[in-house]
Amino acid sequence: MTKLNVNSYEYSNFSQNGEDGIIEFFTKNLKKNNKFFVEIGSGNGLINNSTNLVLNNWSGIVLDFTKNMTEYNNLLKIIGSEKILTIGTYLNLSNINEVIEYFIDKEISLFSLDIDSFDFYIMNEILKKGILPKILCLEYNSFLGQEPITVEYHEVFNHKVLDKKRGLYFGVSLNAWKELLTKYNYEFICVDKNGVNSFFVLKDSLNIDTKILYGEQFKYTNSWMNKFDLPGNVLEADLMKQFKGKFINVKTLI
Repeated sequence: MTKLNVNSYEYSNFSQNGEDGIIEFFTKNLKKNNKFFVEIGSGNGLINNSTNLVLNNWSGIVLDFTKNMTEYNNLLKIIGSEKILTIGTYLNLSNINEVIEYFIDKEISLFSLDIDSFDFYIMNEILKKGILPKILCLEYNSFLGQEPITVEYHEVFNHKVLDKKRGLYFGVSLNAWKELLTKYNYEFICVDKNGVNSFFVLKDSLNIDTKILYGEQFKYTNSWMNKFDLPGNVLEADLMKQFKGKFINVKTLI
């Protein structure tokens, strides 16, 4: 049986870490692809995981701060797409249900989440509503290590304020995502080679056997290691020490 290295498909048109290529690989192998996406944390459209799909005639919903959405709408005018709904807001648990209403009845081929904060809490609420996108592209924080943990929830979350030393107190560990998504019948496939996003597929949604797929199973995030000129295990140990008692085991949240 021929094995397929998913990371070998990486390329970037608008994504930062080769996600465009991985997303294309998965979406081309969906049994049913209605070309609808949701991206929470889309930025202004110039660097994200969905603009490449917009250029390939997908429809979808993007969400980010109002300023970013203003710039995104200007980009859409240049692209000429009228299939994208832009939502400008600060997303948290207070308004997540209002946002969910925009896509609760949609069949989502790709869902991307990257808000550098309480990502786990948002995804947990979406899944509890019975919304099960076929492909998930989820940022993970590699420096949270191997335990299934996430950060404490703050209604207003700013990782640069909460962690003035390095800004690494945010997000969710890879194994926390696995803990949550296994419950909803997702299979973990790989992370990108730069150690930023993880990829999960809903079981039986692909027209190829996921057993033949392989790729990076865990990577420390290159950009943070380069920024601080420190190896990943050192950054992890320091973060765990600095915020001891400030992480939540996600088993208590599911």
